[in-house]
Amino acid sequence: MNPNLIILKKWHLKFFSERRTTRENFKLDMTVTYILVLLFIWVLWIYYVWTLNVNATKWYNIRQLEIEKKNLSVEKELLEVKMAELESLDTIMKSDYVDYMEKTESPEYLVIKDNGWYAFNYQETN
Repeated sequence: MNPNLIILKKWHLKFFSERRTTRENFKLDMTVTYILVLLFIWVLWIYYVWTLNVNATKWYNIRQLEIEKKNLSVEKELLEVKMAELESLDTIMKSDYVDYMEKTESPEYLVIKDNGWYAFNYQETN
């Protein structure tokens, strides 16, 4: 017989082989590793959801700003059309202020051509 077994039996100690202790430690290490991997996956999932939320709110704000920019540009174009209409010759001629303006005696007009510009007199015939 093995002398170690005799001594262990004498003191009534249980027999633990190195193989059994190593196997039990290995099972414990696998459990800890499994729990750590699950915890890491959970942390990554929380980070992913948080990142999606941050990006979604940023894109929502950017979209709101784009809509406001589009509305303001449309309003600007409408105001430019209204200004052009108010500054047009037809509108000026139809207004009541034309009656109070002085008539020009010999107006000079500037004509721009491709070759250059020319000034000439234009006589109104009444």
